[in-house]
Amino acid sequence: MTPARFAQGGKGERIGYASARTPFGWMIVGATERGLCWLSLAATRAEAESTLLAEFPSATTRRDPSISRWIDTALASVREGNDLVRKPAAPQVPTERLDLRGTVFQLRVWQALRQIPRGETRSYSQLAREMGNPKATRAVARACATNRVAILVPCHRVVGVDASLTGYRWGVDRKERLLEAEQS
Repeated sequence: MTPARFAQGGKGERIGYASARTPFGWMIVGATERGLCWLSLAATRAEAESTLLAEFPSATTRRDPSISRWIDTALASVREGNDLVRKPAAPQVPTERLDLRGTVFQLRVWQALRQIPRGETRSYSQLAREMGNPKATRAVARACATNRVAILVPCHRVVGVDASLTGYRWGVDRKERLLEAEQS
């Protein structure tokens, strides 16, 4: 999705989506022809689907059951450690096809998040240091808050400097359940 189209609420984009109940609540995934652009968690199916429509109000959206493979990929990432960078999921799943739009810095943060091994966490300041920009703690936190692809870009693996479960776009209780699932 071009930055201009994203800024216009997805105007001119065609986004297929699928949703399913998961151990972490209702999950919705949305994808353009270029890859996954949305993965959100919510309490109900209607709430999950409304997140996609709110993020891309000008896009043409349609239910597409074939996209549910992304839900399976996300759940495998939590359950089995099929992190996209390290261990791709089944060959039929296009694991590297993410359609992410953000600033250069946000994209760097999202890539750094994908490098945190399953079951491990980093503080916002630790992640900023690892990225070579130790004064960017708040910018790292903001990039995590604007992540549009939960779980596969694992912002849930970032915690406060005291290991507290700080804010999470999809709820701190979900963040806790995701981290617990990754530990088992």
